[in-house]
Amino acid sequence: MQRKALLDTTMSNYGPKARRFILFCEQHQRPWLPASEATVLLYIASLLKDGGIKSASLQPYLSAINNYHEDLRFPGPAKGRSVTRAVKGMATIQAELAVQEENIETQRTWLPAAHVRRVHEAALSLTPRSPEELRLLRAFAYVVVAFVTFGRPDTGTSLSRQHVQCGDSEFSVVLLKEKGRRHQLVKRCLCIPWKGVALLKEMIEHWEFHRDTAWNSSEKTQPDAYWLLPEDPKNFKASVANDWIGLALSELDCRPPEGGHFSAHSTRKGATTCARAVGVAMEKVCFFGGWSQFSSAVQHYIDPTALRDTDMDYYFAWLTWSQ
Repeated sequence: MQRKALLDTTMSNYGPKARRFILFCEQHQRPWLPASEATVLLYIASLLKDGGIKSASLQPYLSAINNYHEDLRFPGPAKGRSVTRAVKGMATIQAELAVQEENIETQRTWLPAAHVRRVHEAALSLTPRSPEELRLLRAFAYVVVAFVTFGRPDTGTSLSRQHVQCGDSEFSVVLLKEKGRRHQLVKRCLCIPWKGVALLKEMIEHWEFHRDTAWNSSEKTQPDAYWLLPEDPKNFKASVANDWIGLALSELDCRPPEGGHFSAHSTRKGATTCARAVGVAMEKVCFFGGWSQFSSAVQHYIDPTALRDTDMDYYFAWLTWSQ
């Protein structure tokens, strides 16, 4: 009974990535607490065989295993030389399979601030007169908000109205469902001064006014979900961010460079790249993006060859004011 209670509590508190590992252990009759390094290696092999998870996306799955072990005062088994070698081996095998299947992916491209500026201006000039135009306004607003907050797709699409505030002097967002931090009681809050990003307040108020007008006209009870419209299903999948970004950029014919493509992560990658090009200190970039200052993960989001321009300054120069 105690084991069942611990199992249920751990799976609930540490999210789907920890749950996936625990279910793997249960199915293969291997201990999940404490789990051994050998079990983790078998798990990595199983993920490779199942497909669907790229080696570049594997670290959050390993971190979830380490997190629940260390919080329960056991050493994290998903770290060390053998695990690192297994992840590199997974990357090599997946790359070889991609070449054999002629399924080589184009690079996920960072979203330039110039594109976001066009989206921002389009949002301000759009007065929606139909549900389709309101959805387009939402897509425009999402791109700008995701960009200025360095947002992850799953975090950005799950914002709640009560935790997105337009104050007298700043825009603030409490991140309730942040990846890797959902079990933490204290949630991060991001604040952007209105004077830091011109016309950000006007755009957000414009979107919220038309969203709320649509709900009032529908005679439905407006839920707490920040981006939800009356015709939407009750819950969004994180993948909806791809749809919104695609809709906004295609409407304005904003295209990626040849050989690349825009995705839900392009706003996050663009914000990180632009902020660094402007000269924003790494500790501020890591704070906004939710990375540890000692993590190498942030480097994957930075294009060090990006050249500073006025559109980058428009969105991120304010972060250098106190440096």
